[in-house]
Amino acid sequence: MPAENPSEAAIRDWCVEYLARTLDLPGHAIDPETTFARLGLDSANSVFLIVELEDWLGLELTPDLLFEHPTICELAGHLAGRAGR
Repeated sequence: MPAENPSEAAIRDWCVEYLARTLDLPGHAIDPETTFARLGLDSANSVFLIVELEDWLGLELTPDLLFEHPTICELAGHLAGRAGR
């Protein structure tokens, strides 16, 4: 079920929690200003992240989104803006 009007902060927090689980790292080790590549996100995990975000936000997203917005902060800002929040 899609999230209802998530804020930029909520999107950022969701991404941090998701990546901490996916990369088996403590949440405090995920810096939202660090690039996805530097965090260790590979292409398969990138696709899974996009799919999970699509489900959570109820938006259609493209796989190249993480290249266009290479940090959690940039991605969250873009997604919150795209949804008109």
